[in-house]
Amino acid sequence: MNIGKKLRDARLQQNMSLDELQQITKTQKRYLIAIEENDFDSMPGTFYVRAFIRQYASAVGLDGNELVEIYDGIDEPEDIETAIQYETLDESRTQMYDEDSQTKRFMSSLPAIVFSLIGLAIAVVVFYITWQDRQSSPMIQPPASEIIRESSSESSSESSQAPVSSSTESSTSSTSEPKAPTEVKFENESGVTVNMSAINVANPAKFEFSAVTGPCWVGIYIATAANNDNGYFFQETIQPGQPKSVEIPAGTTQVVISLGASEYMEFKLDGQKAEFNPNNTGIGPRNINMTLAYAQQSQTGQSQQSQQPQ
Repeated sequence: MNIGKKLRDARLQQNMSLDELQQITKTQKRYLIAIEENDFDSMPGTFYVRAFIRQYASAVGLDGNELVEIYDGIDEPEDIETAIQYETLDESRTQMYDEDSQTKRFMSSLPAIVFSLIGLAIAVVVFYITWQDRQSSPMIQPPASEIIRESSSESSSESSQAPVSSSTESSTSSTSEPKAPTEVKFENESGVTVNMSAINVANPAKFEFSAVTGPCWVGIYIATAANNDNGYFFQETIQPGQPKSVEIPAGTTQVVISLGASEYMEFKLDGQKAEFNPNNTGIGPRNINMTLAYAQQSQTGQSQQSQQPQ
């Protein structure tokens, strides 16, 4: 079965464009085109091919699990080779002599074969080390307009801003009230879509992503002028033991966080853990719609209420 053609025909029957499908599935348009063209080798990996096929099929009303099984080759008939039996013939003296000569030639070439195998093993080790180095670097480079700050860059910026006069600190602490901690709340869910909210958020807000037992693809979608209201503000495959911090633009009130293998992912907002699957409703991809209310907005609302005449 042609998976891409079946998905494309279902999309066209619903008069749905690729741009509309991209908004629904939160999957980049180039990956949707690759699926329709059966160009699965251009995608990050087989895990994400399966996830994107399921999201595409769900959006156009098809059975994504059936298409994934076809992609994995479950429904494909197995080739049954006809066994060919050969009759054993009595060996002549000439054949015995030829076999003896072949054995001698093999023994004489054995050292060369051993050295070739050793060279091949060395080449495999070098290739594996190179591959590991490439895996440590980002698989999908984010746009230049993104604001991504690692823990090392944060520590350097904090150290550069460290020297502040003690008088300024004392005056600031005496006049400003302590900020209330950020609160992240699970609202509801429907299928793979989860709705959440957060209050007392720092401006700008910072997300921290950590892969627990396996790699997980993470995408943050924000409609901004920098990405022409189309595409991801940030996307990357997070590896276990390699947490990632992402600082979003100040004043952002709505973000969509897409997770590939959500069962492997934990993330925090301003240091507060986000429980996006409290009901344990399943594993796989998740699209989390999160509304942000900043601490400055909450303090402004409280001061306005206190200034109203009693």
